[in-house]
Amino acid sequence: MRLNHNLTSLNIYREYGKNLKSQSTALSRISSGLKIIKSGDDPNKIAKSERMRLQVRGLQMAQRNVQDGASMMQTADGALSSINSILLRIRELSVQSGSGSNSDSDKEEIKNEINEMVETYKDIVNNTEFNGVKLFKSEQEKPMQIGSDVGEVMDIKFYDLSADKVGVYKLDNNGTKVIDDNKTLESLKKMDPKEKDFANRALEIVDAVSEKVVDTRSKYGALSNKFESTYKNLGEFEEITQRNESSLRDADIAEEMMDYAKTSILIDAGNAMMAQSNKFPQDMLRILENVRTR
Repeated sequence: MRLNHNLTSLNIYREYGKNLKSQSTALSRISSGLKIIKSGDDPNKIAKSERMRLQVRGLQMAQRNVQDGASMMQTADGALSSINSILLRIRELSVQSGSGSNSDSDKEEIKNEINEMVETYKDIVNNTEFNGVKLFKSEQEKPMQIGSDVGEVMDIKFYDLSADKVGVYKLDNNGTKVIDDNKTLESLKKMDPKEKDFANRALEIVDAVSEKVVDTRSKYGALSNKFESTYKNLGEFEEITQRNESSLRDADIAEEMMDYAKTSILIDAGNAMMAQSNKFPQDMLRILENVRTR
């Protein structure tokens, strides 16, 4: 036995301190749900975890972009469906105007309804937009980020369906196909229904416009399907990435509770043992007292 240094008590206290630290770590992990809280816990794993978190956030925003794109395509499809119905009615009226039993007043009434249909067509084209973006007023391509990494971009092509920009094509001096200004949907309003070939000319224009509208709707439909499949793939990839990030950073609560229970028992045992070991100097005092009395 030694009086100045109670080595037994010191050894017990050292182990007691270790257990306190382990218990504190277990409590921190249980309360936060994370086994890596600061970079010093595991520098390598926290670097991997942060990169995965960046990717997850990018994937989540890409999914919102794709959802917006799908919604935009749905808006376009609804407008194109209405436009197609208008063109079908104009075609019916054009065929009706070719009846030999029509009087001049009948032809004028038919022409007035055609003009109204053309104006309705123009209203739809001019007013169809999504979040301020006009869908049928210009020929252009706009990029959309559909992934979390560089280069994961899809170009969305917009088409100009203005009444003066759709109709029958002709070849210019360079052999390039251009719209014939005399055979556009807008020019249909200027045609005289009493002319002998009015019905044929109107049908030629309407069929050309219908072909353009159907082609545009088909392309937007394909784009809508692509958005849906892309959204599904992004969701699956995000889930996998989050699962991997969770395995790196999230705490196993059951395991941490076992560590907490174990360290609690060891701490209680340490307290009891320190209480016993701290009595050793008193035992020495009793020994010395016995020596003195002799």
